[in-house]
Amino acid sequence: SRYGEVAAPHYILSMTASAEDVWDVLLLGRQAGLVQPGGGRLQSSFDVIPLFETLNDLEACPEVMEQLYNDALYRRVLRSRGNFQEVMLGYSDSVKDGGYLAANWALFRAQTRLTEVAERHGVRLGLFHGKGGTIDRGGGQSHRSIQAQPHAAPGGRLRITEQGEVIALKYANIDIAERNIEQLVTAVLDGHLLHKRRVPENRVAEWEQYLAEMAASSRAFYRQLVYETPEFLQYFWQATPIDLIELLRLGSRPSRRFSSDDLRDLRAIPWVFAWTQSRHFLPSWYGLGHALEKFVANHGPHGQTLLRQMHQGWPFFRVIIDNAEMSLAKTDLYIAARYAQMVQPPELRERIYRRIEAEYRRTVRGVLETCGCSHLLERQP
Repeated sequence: SRYGEVAAPHYILSMTASAEDVWDVLLLGRQAGLVQPGGGRLQSSFDVIPLFETLNDLEACPEVMEQLYNDALYRRVLRSRGNFQEVMLGYSDSVKDGGYLAANWALFRAQTRLTEVAERHGVRLGLFHGKGGTIDRGGGQSHRSIQAQPHAAPGGRLRITEQGEVIALKYANIDIAERNIEQLVTAVLDGHLLHKRRVPENRVAEWEQYLAEMAASSRAFYRQLVYETPEFLQYFWQATPIDLIELLRLGSRPSRRFSSDDLRDLRAIPWVFAWTQSRHFLPSWYGLGHALEKFVANHGPHGQTLLRQMHQGWPFFRVIIDNAEMSLAKTDLYIAARYAQMVQPPELRERIYRRIEAEYRRTVRGVLETCGCSHLLERQP
């Protein structure tokens, strides 16, 4: 009322699952007088930005947007907004849903397919990346990540969340702030101008097929522990300070979407913080080792060579492996085991912790073999 449309023109719609969700917001806007017919068009005073967060929603989001673009009424709304559609992608919840590798692949695929759908319909697309500061919330070196994903900034348009834990780190000092912005701009330009030269076109389809295979096996392995092992929730509650984190009054939102003990209702931020505090760092690598080992086994004597070729020739795969390497280096099994000592009964503690420990060692081995190193962070003196 005081400052007009420019003050808040974006309506981010969390957990979007269908075109109907978008229409619900527009209908509410109509009731509030923010969406009005006029001059042969439907005039909207705000953008609805669907936020796709779970793995299933990331998989379905191109079809959801296709349905909206095919709707003549929605195209009238878009025309009133300069034929521009922004879509937000959720990094934290997708990792919590299916693990590190599967989430990264789902986000890569969503970016590619959303760009293709928008181009087919002549819509100007903007992607809003809902990253957090840590690797398991989409963090890491943003410029390398953008360089590695050719559809991260369609048309040179890019929006990234910079959340509480990294704002001071990146922007409190003017020189560091300028350097950070320069890196982002350079990454967007580089992605548009140089990406095709950097990735051998004759290998892209093959490598994407291999990564899809690894993502599927990683997701199944991750969910087998986190969602399909009934006693895992008990381990989580006793081996991490999640009970204290849920009582903190530091976040912008409650720790749960709904008042229930279901792990699915716990927001991704307290999930990640709990594993970080206990030094398990489980969301940022669990399932990757299993996927790498299974890939090598399935592809015979050349399996390891294929992984090394992908790491050397495909920036996207290299970023996945290198970010996981950083998380593995931060993981401290000694401290994690001390936290695990609080879990009762002892046989439950041993059963779950040994699975986590085995996958950690398998992931370290797989990452080192893939990048051709003898120890973690060898290439980062």
